[in-house]
Amino acid sequence: MLIRRAALRPVLAGAIALLGAGCGLVPSDPADPPAFGARAEGGTIVVRIPLCASDHVRRVDVTDFEDKRERPRTVWWASGPVTPAARQGVVRLWSGEGFAQHAGPPASVPEILDIGYTDPSGGGLGDVLDLPAIRKASLRAGEFWTRDGVKTAEQIDAQLGCHGGK
Repeated sequence: MLIRRAALRPVLAGAIALLGAGCGLVPSDPADPPAFGARAEGGTIVVRIPLCASDHVRRVDVTDFEDKRERPRTVWWASGPVTPAARQGVVRLWSGEGFAQHAGPPASVPEILDIGYTDPSGGGLGDVLDLPAIRKASLRAGEFWTRDGVKTAEQIDAQLGCHGGK
């Protein structure tokens, strides 16, 4: 039992340090990471990344969730946000709208995407998006599909427990 406790100390210390840093990029329950939001708009998918008001996106990477290689196939990427919406986590996949650099539209898009973002410090979050479920979702203006049900942008950001909200 002493060995297990000793082994857990660095892990717990790291988790406590992360919880005390920034606006709370780590959710209150590490087993339940914050859900990204998404909605189908025409031929594209608009993603809403959960962020605190003081944080912003530097790069977004989309990979094939079903690709089990060590380095899964990159479907699409974008970096260098140039609009407030892109910096604040609104990403129009396949178009690159709002980003200085981006990949062209993919030749094929898998049904399940692994999407992640990197912030300026190198940290970030990720989530898995089910494209058939997103396309079937009945959403009103300002709503996004999430794996936890329909949410607004404010509800997506609230998962982080940011001080002062967005």
